[in-house]
Amino acid sequence: MRSVSRTLAAAAIAAAALALLPAAASAQQVTLKAVTAWGKNFTFVDMYLKWIERVNAKGAGKVRIDYVGGPEVYPSFEQLEPLKRGVFATMVTSTAYIAGALPETNATWFGFGASPAELRAAGLVAAIDKITREKAGVMLLGMPLQMKFNVYTKKPIQGANLAGVKMRSTPIYDPVLKGLGASTLTVPPTELLTALESGIVDGFAWPGVAVTGPGYARAIKYKVTPSWWVGTDIALMNAKAFDSLPADMQKLLVDTMIEIEKEVPAYYGAKEKAEDEAMAKMGIQNIAMSDADMAKIKKLHWDGGTEAFLMKPSPKYGPELKKILERFAPK
Repeated sequence: MRSVSRTLAAAAIAAAALALLPAAASAQQVTLKAVTAWGKNFTFVDMYLKWIERVNAKGAGKVRIDYVGGPEVYPSFEQLEPLKRGVFATMVTSTAYIAGALPETNATWFGFGASPAELRAAGLVAAIDKITREKAGVMLLGMPLQMKFNVYTKKPIQGANLAGVKMRSTPIYDPVLKGLGASTLTVPPTELLTALESGIVDGFAWPGVAVTGPGYARAIKYKVTPSWWVGTDIALMNAKAFDSLPADMQKLLVDTMIEIEKEVPAYYGAKEKAEDEAMAKMGIQNIAMSDADMAKIKKLHWDGGTEAFLMKPSPKYGPELKKILERFAPK
């Protein structure tokens, strides 16, 4: 009888202990893994890493994001699949790197200078989030990266005319570069300096914040201004990982990203200003486009770009996204 009592008592204690487990588990810190499409030292990841830092500070004891690496861990063009599977929880990437699976994210390139905060206010984040959830099981956290892109050349150009000029390009630039008469080539960034110095290309389109660092500035004489494109790239998260978080943690992640988005234009604007000062000391001159030139360039980007990168690859969702962006389109 005594042994039965002891057994029942032990069972009661065990049951009580088990009842406490969910509460204990819920009190534990949630840890999420993060990956970047570029190396940790690339300025492209600066504000995303700042987002991680702030989330960790604000969510101390509740949620922590651990940065596990960049392309050295998961190749840049192959990061979407492990994100979908939940191998890691969140990443920052170029829309170009995932355009095959999610061409709708290219919509962020057609804001014509609208800030991340303005694009969000227009409903673009919500619209893309709905699509990426449906197609890939990932959600759009926000846009912690926005940079201006310029054309750089070895010889002067007259107005919006690139006839006879060989330009290093990627597909997003082609509607403008080819529309202005350039012949375009795809050259890996690691080979661009050699291509410039050997005459394989006469110029290139590139972010305004990263020309002197890689050494490209040594091979050019001109920067064409103002910028011809504004690239706004994205941070994604595995949708199941996000949805499984308590509401206050979800709010913390999104609200902190919104804070970062508001700071992005000034941060990268200062980077570009410093880059311009460095190039001026090297003797690189500016070639200014007229208002008429810029109107032509923007029209090529809007008409050709939205067709090639939204409407054609995404006939189902492209029209909705294009409609959201029309308020920013050239008139």
